Amino acid sequence: MDTLTFLLLCAIFLFTATLVVVIFLAWTEGRFAEKRTIKKRLLYMSAGGKHGQDKLISYRQRALKEVGAFEQAVLKLPRISGLDRMLVKSKVPMNASVFVMASCALGAIGLLLGLKFLPNVAGAVALGIILIFIPFMFLKLAERSYFNKFQEQLPEALDLLGRAMRSGHALTSGLDMIGQEMEDPIKSEFTATVDEIKLGLTVNEAFENLCARVPSTDLRFFAVAVIIQKETGGNLAEILDNISRLIRERVQFARQVKALTAEGRYSAGILIALPIVMFIYIYFANYEYVSLLWTEKIGLYMLFGAGILQLIGAYVIKKIVSIEI
Repeated sequence: MDTLTFLLLCAIFLFTATLVVVIFLAWTEGRFAEKRTIKKRLLYMSAGGKHGQDKLISYRQRALKEVGAFEQAVLKLPRISGLDRMLVKSKVPMNASVFVMASCALGAIGLLLGLKFLPNVAGAVALGIILIFIPFMFLKLAERSYFNKFQEQLPEALDLLGRAMRSGHALTSGLDMIGQEMEDPIKSEFTATVDEIKLGLTVNEAFENLCARVPSTDLRFFAVAVIIQKETGGNLAEILDNISRLIRERVQFARQVKALTAEGRYSAGILIALPIVMFIYIYFANYEYVSLLWTEKIGLYMLFGAGILQLIGAYVIKKIVSIEI
């Protein structure tokens, strides 16, 4: 067995072991609801903002005593808050360290397969880089879907909070009602905010962490309105009604813009993907022909110019079809 085959088998083993860990965590969470709730709260606190971390770490240390040894080891791995937020939103049962390890193993598999079967090193490196970033791209798509659903739920949540305030409930109690009555993703976000307030964070700190987890302009309006109302007083229920109405109008306008620009967006996707797909096809179908792009000096100029023109074209089309709301 040569060295390349041995390294390929090691990378496949590492990637397979990571998948087994993910499946095991998903299975255990499905069996034990209490353990799933504890882990979810820990992940939200790890993926939260910068405020009140001393209190959140204290709770995290106490809560770790209630889970098994394996979960303790996984949850104590180093955290990457931005990546953790994406993993929590996509409901992937792993933390940032395990995800990075799995992505690197997948990239190593691509690199080693390329070195073994592709005609040159550049293609192998490109394959490895693509496979490294594929899991991250799926996370970005899941995060975008998460934010869109949160945005659609936000007006209803504000209406519910306004009704709770009118009936005599406190702000924290109203936020707790949102966590109990509504569905994910807004349920989990507001439940985490209530948990942070119960742990001793101020309302300002808890709302700052909420806005860090969900970077929504409309949510920021809501948080600023609540903070100003607590400092200066006023009718918070009426303010919530106005914000809810404004958000609904913005969402409706955004849907109209999306429908009107659909043709341009799909045309942009086809125009950008077509040269790349044709390059990949010719690379495998007639390698000697396409290899002139990097074996000849003029070919390198053409390849560099094509890449620059692709980027310029993508930017121009994006500016055409994007409308600031």
